[in-house]
Amino acid sequence: MNNFGIEILSPQGLVFKGEIRSASFPTANGIITVLPGHEGLVTNLKHGEIILESSDGVKKITITGGFAEITNKNINVIAEFAASSDETNKHKIEQAVKLAKEMKEKRKNFVDMSVIETELKKSVAELKSGIGLKRKGM
Repeated sequence: MNNFGIEILSPQGLVFKGEIRSASFPTANGIITVLPGHEGLVTNLKHGEIILESSDGVKKITITGGFAEITNKNINVIAEFAASSDETNKHKIEQAVKLAKEMKEKRKNFVDMSVIETELKKSVAELKSGIGLKRKGM
């Protein structure tokens, strides 16, 4: 089966780079799946998971938005925020959620609540996607 390259970048740095068989992306018009030889396309991405299939298995990457440039041999993704949805991140995400909840409850004057709420939403989304929980409204 043919493979093609993909590179996923976020402000945190390189999230993933490798050869894949297919990639699925969350867009405003729904999920699109890209296979080798796909027509050129630039699309906005929305909050959700990028699902990558390779000979090594399936990898999921949670994003909060961005865009993807797709060519017939390559995909470049620039994400607002991206993190691998694997078990190694679970503990880190749980700690971030706990800290954000504690800070929100204390409502310290020097803390910008909108920043905390945004980080809390990101962490909860990562945690839920990383361990396969159903999404609940926030």
